[in-house]
Amino acid sequence: MDIQAKIAVQLYSVRKEMERDLEGTLQKIHEIGFRYVQLDGMRGNDPAEVLRLLQKYELKVIGMHIKHDRFMNDLDGIIEEAYYFGCKTVFDKYIEEEDQTTAGYIATKEALIEAAGKLHALGFRIGLHNPEYDFNECINGRRVMDFITDPVNGICIYAEPDTYWIKAAGHDETEFIKRYSGRAPIVHMKDFISGFELEDMDNNLVEMGEGEVNFRAIIEWGETNGVEYYCIEQDRSKRNMFETLEASYNYLIEL
Repeated sequence: MDIQAKIAVQLYSVRKEMERDLEGTLQKIHEIGFRYVQLDGMRGNDPAEVLRLLQKYELKVIGMHIKHDRFMNDLDGIIEEAYYFGCKTVFDKYIEEEDQTTAGYIATKEALIEAAGKLHALGFRIGLHNPEYDFNECINGRRVMDFITDPVNGICIYAEPDTYWIKAAGHDETEFIKRYSGRAPIVHMKDFISGFELEDMDNNLVEMGEGEVNFRAIIEWGETNGVEYYCIEQDRSKRNMFETLEASYNYLIEL
């Protein structure tokens, strides 16, 4: 399965490294083989320097994670940032805990639908990153991601499913993900192993290929259902993060 040209990395994985050494981090990302990245904030760096180094190391931004509240009160800022980094695929990265209520989910959907309605003509795609511990919460009988991505008057919010959180929520990731066929341009790839408490991410998050997620089946589905990038996201690692990302990159290539 030749998917090398579709493998990306979520820079949240190297957030600490970016704070300490931006250029060294992006250089190592390039050396591993990545050519596509997903932004998750500047991590204390000047956006101009981030852009310069992304270009220097031939890293194209294919998605952006945006703080939840900005969709409510900084749409112009999102537009400016998206144009600056040349990427119009933007995701609400995380619904804040205070908004993880029925009223909060409804307000989130309204804000995202409004943003999508305004920005669609400019070629933007507005999406929601996979819910986490609240994955199975229901609003009007629909789980969070399903509720928010259900279309309204022809306007659709894109899904960004995450194999780890689907598995952690107790679902078969290879079946559950099919509901997002044709509307998930980016899928987050990370592995899960059962036997620990849901909150015990130190143990139930493992390197790709060491857990229970069927990545081959995910890719087979993705290749016929509109997935543009398989984005490796490693929230934490038991060893050097670059070693973990390199192992994950090579694992996907060799599938």
